[in-house]
Amino acid sequence: MVTNPKAKELEEKGKVEYNNFTLWPHFHKEKMNWASGIRTKRDTEIIVIASTGRDPLEDAPCRTPDEERAGKGKVVGDIKEQTRQVLWDIKQALEMMGASLKDIFLFHYFLPRREDVFDFRDEMYRFFKEFEPDLRENPRMSVLLRGVGLDLKEMYVEIEVWAVVPGRKE
Repeated sequence: MVTNPKAKELEEKGKVEYNNFTLWPHFHKEKMNWASGIRTKRDTEIIVIASTGRDPLEDAPCRTPDEERAGKGKVVGDIKEQTRQVLWDIKQALEMMGASLKDIFLFHYFLPRREDVFDFRDEMYRFFKEFEPDLRENPRMSVLLRGVGLDLKEMYVEIEVWAVVPGRKE
């Protein structure tokens, strides 16, 4: 959390209560596009999902060491198309597990090419606006790593998300 008294006051006033967690926005001079932190509520479970821009219809696992060394794999398009594919995969996985995009409290973004960050963000914000505007309105905690190595040279983005849902009654 912040030490600046005014920013601290803004964070406390601006906190957002969700069913399963409380989100504290991050402030410097103004509200930033990431959160300071979250705290889960009650009996909750954490879901962790990671996805890349692999083509869901064309990609297949490497079956031999030669295929692995050759970087065999199929991804979709450019940074924008891969970003949309990754977010779609994450949305689908969350829904399959009984969660939604709104349940996400943490994003890890991995981009090999530093110059892709603005196209990545533009597409991510478009996706949020279309499928879960709350992610744009109340940004979650996030980590952006640029200049990282990913599995394939044509792979421009990988995203990991953490979400919180009510605990199952067994």
